[in-house]
Amino acid sequence: NNIKNLKFCVVGPEAFLEEGVADVLKKRDIPCIGPLKNYARIETSKSYAREIINACGLENHSPKYVLLEKNEFEEENVERINEITKNENNKIVIKKNGLCGGKGVFVQDVDFTQDEIQTIITENIDKSDLLIEEKLEGEEFSLMTLTDGNGNCRHFPNISGYKRLENNDVGPNTGSMGCFIDKNNSLPFLNEQDIKITESINEIIIEKLNSNKHFHENMGYRGVLYGSFMKTRDGNIYIIEFNSRFGDPESVIALSLLKNNFYSLCCEVAKGELTSVLEFDQSAMLCVYMVPKDYPQKTTEKYDIYFDEDVSKHIIFGNVEKENNHYYSLSSRTLLCSVKGTNLSSCYKEVYNKLKQIHGNLKYRTDIAANYLSKYEQAGVSIDEGNNALKEMKQ
Repeated sequence: NNIKNLKFCVVGPEAFLEEGVADVLKKRDIPCIGPLKNYARIETSKSYAREIINACGLENHSPKYVLLEKNEFEEENVERINEITKNENNKIVIKKNGLCGGKGVFVQDVDFTQDEIQTIITENIDKSDLLIEEKLEGEEFSLMTLTDGNGNCRHFPNISGYKRLENNDVGPNTGSMGCFIDKNNSLPFLNEQDIKITESINEIIIEKLNSNKHFHENMGYRGVLYGSFMKTRDGNIYIIEFNSRFGDPESVIALSLLKNNFYSLCCEVAKGELTSVLEFDQSAMLCVYMVPKDYPQKTTEKYDIYFDEDVSKHIIFGNVEKENNHYYSLSSRTLLCSVKGTNLSSCYKEVYNKLKQIHGNLKYRTDIAANYLSKYEQAGVSIDEGNNALKEMKQ
């Protein structure tokens, strides 16, 4: 009842969008930086997202897939699955169709056997529709696009994320274990053409969604479209999925590097008049999550967190409990440590030095962005500083 003075609402968690919070706010004449429930299906239903991708003529950027509808696992579906598994030598990913907090994907480091495929389907098909997709291999990254419901789009830089639990991209999928961006808002494995492709895909999807405005009182898709992509080894760009809000932890990098006033941008989106050009700090940035030892398994245990030194300016807390100025980790991702610097090498060195000052029943990946650093840089030796020193000695 006490919401008369709200200028707008920014929705973070996707579950609220699935429940239609933007629709409720619209009835109260409160602008929402987040799409209406039907538009949010681009995230809340993976099969719907694939349908939209196909309707936009983007099949070349989409993996082959089969949809198994809940409680309707029939012999004809077995044949369709066999077509994919036969062609891909059991290199597949099995996905629950709805929201699962990033943990609804069955993927293995070694390819599935036919028995494993059958078991996963049998155990889950009575709870959820399932998508069986060909397994793609390559570099994962994301692009977040801010849009105002009238088709005006502004893109954040591409950011590379790490979904798998363990080093070298093994273990189960998680909400994310970390992410990075290189200096000059770049990623080492993307070229200008790749960036143009991802920006074009997000814009095409937004345009397609907006073509249904007449069904929604002339309200288009408003908020953030988060495209999750993969560049495969043959150089092609594929769409993994879409989110309908800022992604975590990528949003930490995106908003930390943003030079524009975020409040002003939200006001433009709320008015349906996004006209500002986005400007970004050109620094490199690296984020790493610390998680409970049992993560991603749920646990009722909580554990003390201790700090050797004050790292507060580098920390964003997640699933923690605070009592008498002391922190305890709970069952989900505990905290995110982030560092901004002149290059990826300095960020890597500093973020892992900071993580060594944090103790508890916690674990983290030690290889975020490591593939793009030399062995010297991973060991803390700065190539740039060495080259600069040589130049000075020559003089």
